[in-house]
This record gives sequence, C-alpha cells and structure tokens, in this order.
Amino acid sequence: MEQARNKDQKCPVVLVLDTSGSMSGNPIDELNKALVKLKEDILSDPILTQRLEVGIVCFDDDARVERPIDLITVDTNMPSLDVGGVTNVVSGINKAIEIVEERKQFYKTNGEQYYRPFIVLFTDGAPTNTADEIEMLDQQIQQMADNKKFVFMPFGVEGADFQLLAKLAVQSTDERLKNQAKAWKLKDVTKFAEVFAFVSSSISGAINQGGSQTAQLSSDVAQSVTFDLGS
Repeated sequence: MEQARNKDQKCPVVLVLDTSGSMSGNPIDELNKALVKLKEDILSDPILTQRLEVGIVCFDDDARVERPIDLITVDTNMPSLDVGGVTNVVSGINKAIEIVEERKQFYKTNGEQYYRPFIVLFTDGAPTNTADEIEMLDQQIQQMADNKKFVFMPFGVEGADFQLLAKLAVQSTDERLKNQAKAWKLKDVTKFAEVFAFVSSSISGAINQGGSQTAQLSSDVAQSVTFDLGS
C-alpha cells in the first residue's frame, strides 16, 4: 500500500537479486539477513528514511517484484527470499528498468522532485539468456546511463560471470577507448550487508552533495576487476 507522501525529494533504488538455484544455502541466508540489516540502516538515517525509496526485484526463471518501490518504515516487512530455477538476468534488469521509469513518471505526475535512480544487481551465476538478449540489454543500459536515466551498479560473488558483468557495467570514456570495463567482485556472500550499506551511503552522499556520489567501497568487501571486452 502506498505510503502517505512527504514532499522531500526522493531517490529510488531497485535491488535486482539473483534467486536461482545456485543461491541455495548460505548465499540466500546471507542475502535475507542483509535485507533486514538494510532496513535497520535506513531507519537509523533520518534523511534516507524520508527520501530513499526501495524496490526489490528477484530473478530466476523469470523476474518478479518482491517489494514494490516505496519508503522504508518501521512497519516494513522485508521479503524472505526463496531460490529455484535458472539465471534469467535479462528479465530481472528489464523489470528494474521498467519500475524505475514508472516511478519517475509517478514523481512527475505528482509534482515531486527526484534524484537519479539506482539499479543494483547481485548475482552468483552465469545468465541463461542468449547472446542477442545480452547484447540488446547492454546497449539499453549504456544508452540510458549515458542519458542519466539511472546509475547501474552490478556486483557478483564467486561463480558469477564477471566478464558479462563488466560488459553490462557502464563504461567511462577512457574505458570505451580501450574497450575495457570493470566488474565488482564480492569477497564472499557474508558481504551482502556491507555492500547494501555502501549503496545506502552512496545514495546518502548523492543526496547531500546534490547528486554526486562520495562513498568508497572497501577492498575488504569487494574489488573491481578490469576486463578486456575484446577478448
């Protein structure tokens, strides 16, 4: 149910979470704990409580919305995620893009200001999509990010296709000239909560700095790995 609206400028973030069969056991347990910790972190920050709107999309055989995008409150019940199926990452990201675009239209219709949205991907496997589907998604992400439609942050844990994550990641001008891109690799699945905290800090920094990200991700949590996209 839609919360009563305050007039603060909003920042929407959609978490795109892999719930395929390979996430069974400790990975999904850690992810569920991280979602609870994310709620606690947001509620401890009076700015994020009023401005950060969180949506959750999960993907396996297909994408589904586990939490419609809205503010986090003390009454919010974060979803408890289950696993099963394959790794249809294209459906997950496409659903997130759809949610972001719909939310921006909602803000415009209601005369609300908003910060650039964030889409944050977490996966531990290789996608089961076709090469053509991946290529179309990559082109869409690059074009929309260039047009400042959203900030895209992809993360992988052991077993993820990091070459693919680098391909989907938004490239800097220098990276495009060198045909390179970076993928973020988590140290292990116990770092989900710390990455969520980094995302929250990045958004808080963007809000406080007028749109510029200021948070830094510790190398003890995740490391960026550069890939040659031509290989």
